[in-house]
Amino acid sequence: MTKKLFLTSALIAAMCALSLSANAQFGKALKKAGKSVTKAVGDVAGDMASDMVANKVSVKIVEFMDQNNTIAGEGTEYYTRLANLVGTDYITVDGLSLNYKVYENPEVNILATADGSIRVYTGMMDLLSDEELLAVISTQIGHIANKDVRDALLKVASEDNATKAGSAQLEKLLSFSGDKMGTIINELLQVPYTDEQNKKADSFAFDLLSKKGTSTDALVSALEKFAELESADQAASEEDGELSAAAKFIGVNSNNALRASIISYK
Repeated sequence: MTKKLFLTSALIAAMCALSLSANAQFGKALKKAGKSVTKAVGDVAGDMASDMVANKVSVKIVEFMDQNNTIAGEGTEYYTRLANLVGTDYITVDGLSLNYKVYENPEVNILATADGSIRVYTGMMDLLSDEELLAVISTQIGHIANKDVRDALLKVASEDNATKAGSAQLEKLLSFSGDKMGTIINELLQVPYTDEQNKKADSFAFDLLSKKGTSTDALVSALEKFAELESADQAASEEDGELSAAAKFIGVNSNNALRASIISYK
């Protein structure tokens, strides 16, 4: 009897020890999880704050650009063509309203900012068919949705170090005007997208075009046109020749041949 009692007591003691150890480990896990949740909440809050300030700065940037460019009026063919293309299918992304204008400029370019502004140059419109133009616009929408345009602004605001940029640094840009604002815009328009950013934006465009019933082949053909210009610019650069009208666009959106190849296999 005494032996049984001793064994029972020992078993209970062992179970209690295991229970205390498990509770201690569980407590540590909870504490660690709590820290992770707190960090995640902080990251989300910081991200939202950056989004809001980036949008405000972008509005000011776009106002400056609009004032310093010739905008195609409502009675022009360019305005009508773009308005008909985007219609009511390409005017929002993730709850953000998109707005469009056409810059009367022979340069082959298109710009997007964090506030949902998209500016299309007449040179780009002249180069592309309707479906190709819509495909390129869809890629720009992808860069907005994926926050690539916001990150480019963060990079400029933090002097080429996006990981350290914050809303406080962005807010400084709100006080800029004139030449200072012009310098910021010039830097912003030269920040290249990474291969990964372009890949995701192309994929976004492919899915958006498919959803809207628009040809995805046009995305491939547009990228192939840019690839030809990119190749020509590389050759011209080596020989100190004249670059194409798409040189600035290609500087930001490179590796077009590879991108066209990837999309063609989707």
